[in-house]
Amino acid sequence: MVDYKVYGDRELVQLIRGGDERVLVEIYNRYWEKMLAVAFNRLGNLEEAEECVQDVLCKLWKLRNDFSLAKDELAYYLARAVRNQSFNILDRRHRERLKAESYSPIEMVNLDTPERELIARELAQQIDKAIYSLPAQCKLVFTLSQQEGLSTKQIAEKLHLSENTVKSHLKKANKDIRNNTELLTTIIFIPVFFQ
Repeated sequence: MVDYKVYGDRELVQLIRGGDERVLVEIYNRYWEKMLAVAFNRLGNLEEAEECVQDVLCKLWKLRNDFSLAKDELAYYLARAVRNQSFNILDRRHRERLKAESYSPIEMVNLDTPERELIARELAQQIDKAIYSLPAQCKLVFTLSQQEGLSTKQIAEKLHLSENTVKSHLKKANKDIRNNTELLTTIIFIPVFFQ
């Protein structure tokens, strides 16, 4: 078995073209902490910083056949790639904030009509059904968060999970519920725009 720890950066760059995933693992082991520090310094959020570094390493793997270093060392290249990816994340975050700030909520839907009351009941049933269909752990985390009002940290402590695992469950629950209720929500809110 080849020990990639003895290889220099330029040799690793040459070897990664062969498609050996162990080379990527060596690059990961060698530079993960430095890349994470660069990303965290720019983003200020550990979860986003980890995602940023993973994105950079995934792109490196996808581009491995065409990847080469002209002058710089691999560490400099990776730091620059993380910096650029961080800028992309910050740009996306900024656009999302602007979009949220420009959003003006429409007036609450008037539920006085029997049709709208029926649709609202149907939506509530669909949401309950979507929550019920979540995996057990995910459903428990969602229930503790939404119905009992516990914070991510409190849920993590109560269930002996990491905060990232709790966040992951909440993200999945919200996505699944949104996907299961998207059509009905559209049916409810479209008429408001045409009144």
